[in-house]
Amino acid sequence: MSRSGAGPEQRQQASEADATATTFLASEHQHIRYNPLHDEWVLVSAHRMERPWQGQVELSLLKTVPRHDPHNPLCPGATRANGEVNPHYDGTFLFDNDFPALQPDAPNPGPSDHPLFQAEAARGVCKVLCFHPWSDVTLPLMSVPEIRAVVDVWASVTEELGAQYPWVQIFENKGAMMGCSNPHPHCQVWASSFLPDIAQREERSQRAYQSQHGEPLLMEYGRQELLRKERLVLTSEHWLVLVPFWAVWPFQTLLLPRRHVRRLPELTPAERDDLAFIMKKLLTKYDNLFETSFPYTMGWHGAPTGSEAEANWDHWQLHAHYYPPLLRSATVRKFMVGYEMLAQAQRDLTPEQMSSSCSGLSRVLVAVATALVSASTSCPQAWGPPGVQYGQPGRSMTLCCPGVTAGAPVSWFRDGETSLLQGPDSGLGHELVLALADSTDEGTYICRTLDGALGGMVTLQLGYPPARPIVSCRAADYENFSCTWSPSQVSGLPTRYLTSYRKKTVPGADGQRMSLSTGPWPCPQEPPGAARCMVHGAEFWSQYRINVTEVNPLGASTRLLDVSLQSILRPDPPQGLRVESVPGYPRRLRASWMYPASWPRQPHFLLKFRLQYRPVQHPAWSMV
Repeated sequence: MSRSGAGPEQRQQASEADATATTFLASEHQHIRYNPLHDEWVLVSAHRMERPWQGQVELSLLKTVPRHDPHNPLCPGATRANGEVNPHYDGTFLFDNDFPALQPDAPNPGPSDHPLFQAEAARGVCKVLCFHPWSDVTLPLMSVPEIRAVVDVWASVTEELGAQYPWVQIFENKGAMMGCSNPHPHCQVWASSFLPDIAQREERSQRAYQSQHGEPLLMEYGRQELLRKERLVLTSEHWLVLVPFWAVWPFQTLLLPRRHVRRLPELTPAERDDLAFIMKKLLTKYDNLFETSFPYTMGWHGAPTGSEAEANWDHWQLHAHYYPPLLRSATVRKFMVGYEMLAQAQRDLTPEQMSSSCSGLSRVLVAVATALVSASTSCPQAWGPPGVQYGQPGRSMTLCCPGVTAGAPVSWFRDGETSLLQGPDSGLGHELVLALADSTDEGTYICRTLDGALGGMVTLQLGYPPARPIVSCRAADYENFSCTWSPSQVSGLPTRYLTSYRKKTVPGADGQRMSLSTGPWPCPQEPPGAARCMVHGAEFWSQYRINVTEVNPLGASTRLLDVSLQSILRPDPPQGLRVESVPGYPRRLRASWMYPASWPRQPHFLLKFRLQYRPVQHPAWSMV
């Protein structure tokens, strides 16, 4: 019986048999993953990253944020909505939220009259913490000591509010895309008289795991990730940054201490220093990923506090969640709608693809998201001659002094000029920030240390990120084919191309879909550096997926092209064509030719030739 004529149960059995026969590849086949921390599942559909995007595109944020705005209620010396005037602070600034979601004296709603209509008291305190007096910096642009000061306030406010309330939630919404209404660097602290839903879930899951396995869930999870090395993004002496196995957001990360720590106040001075360092490194990688100030929501989760703070909370492990919304670029975000709202969480990219650091830029062939790990550091030197850094017109640029220790204060000058661009008291250490760079900013910059010695020189070159290349393929015979490409727009920057292919096979006459075989394999560029690559030993009845990725210092853009050898087969023309007169027959001609040298002469693939002719003055062709 044909599959189309089978009953529903037979069709399901046949489908399950096909699925069993196919080798599972996490990067190719959809599956669901369990989140043991939140006791929920997430659907992973990596193949959906190939679909075209015609949805909402966010506007690029190009406006310059002033360093100080007297009308911004978070700036030093500004007047807030309640009439209070901020102090002229030069570090962090913690104050009560003028529009709190929780207040300490809210009345009790009283008993419920029906089990379907329950309400309970909710009391608490909301505070705002400004990280820095300047509005035009973010955490990755702050120095490590400045970030360390933020960490200290996080710890102290947790201890202060935790003396009264069972839950203290520290969180930062960065960027307008995450609902942040004020660009000044800040976070919020909400302390509540109740344990929020996600905290309750993490409490149940961690307690159950400790009870069953005898150790904290996240301690064991961190150890496993260190052993497997599949999803690690950053490691340091005291901290780990990884992409959770169960991650929902495309570039979601989890920040874990290596030591068993229950709450922020328990961190040692060395752990706090290291935390500031690894946060700066992670957030710099985020910013470099799409050359934008990367939006995210982040927050800390630690053991409950309040009146039961001294109870046994050893099953808890301190951790921070980072949830960035961006999906493919600085202007394309992931939306939690439809299936995510009505069924369960879903992602289009495996955590392993996102976090992989195995092969640097070549991993772009697998997924653009791997750039999170291989993204350039704040002092990139991966392209071109030493001392050259690259940027995009209209975007902010951060140059760094190549010859000094990271964070060391320096003075910046344009080469050949004596006027000071940025002094050592800027708070930006060895970095120089150029807002909305344009062609006038191109050139060489000099940095000098505090004693006036030359720290180094760096040249800025501006250009544009790569666009998807134009790709076409052709087969001159039935065993080999070549693909050529050209840029769809000029970037003005040094560019190279990464090429690979994989074979796609048809499982049988009744098969209704394509199943991917092993691969990808490199598509050798012949000669090296030419805009052409060759696939040798191709199979005539197979289909192939060609991947050509254009890469320059500002990113990568991939073109995928599916081809079948039959559809692109164009034999070369015959060689040695000769046309001669036939003696004694003035109305006859003798034509001869040879097989094209590129065509292997095999009995089952012989060429046929068609001969057309016409007199020079005649418009119509005749065929032999």
